[in-house]
Amino acid sequence: MTLPEDPSLGLRERKKRATRDALAGTALRMAAERGLDQVTVEAVTAEVGVSVRTFFNYFGHLDDAVLVADPDLTERTRRAVIDAPAHLPTLTVLREALSAELTHIEVGHDRWELQCTVLGNTPSLFPRFLAARGADEQALIAAVAERLGVEADQDLRPRLLVHTTLAAVRSAVELWTATGRLRPLKTVYDEAFTELAAALRD
Repeated sequence: MTLPEDPSLGLRERKKRATRDALAGTALRMAAERGLDQVTVEAVTAEVGVSVRTFFNYFGHLDDAVLVADPDLTERTRRAVIDAPAHLPTLTVLREALSAELTHIEVGHDRWELQCTVLGNTPSLFPRFLAARGADEQALIAAVAERLGVEADQDLRPRLLVHTTLAAVRSAVELWTATGRLRPLKTVYDEAFTELAAALRD
């Protein structure tokens, strides 16, 4: 359940990332198996073989480890939106930028499914889960606004485009998971945007 490794990172940073991933993966697995209320920081660190102090170097709370996402996703997606050719429609740019992230989701599908299990068993985590993704969403809205040359808090388009795109992504990933991942995620993703385009023409 480790996140894809960035080859540009130095050895020290890779070791830190590996420790962080190990703690997050162990916390998530334990929470899915036992229930979050039955998991402690001490149990997680004992299994990973690090100190409790080390855990808190990476996470402020056990929930943070369970809900952790790829820390590089926001910047990768933001740059993809800003650097895309100017002649492309923004919805196409968003589709392609997020499509590039499907490999990370597909490689880490075990993490995704475990998170779904934990959230299903612990609905109180949903506000924090959405808040964490909300930060990514706001960064994406800002990137679209920059691309369009508008102010995000005064123009409807950046927010509407991002919310629409993320709804299509979420629908595709949920269906892919619910159907046992029998087809490539990219196939389901493309179908979602085909349906979205058809609906927008109606």
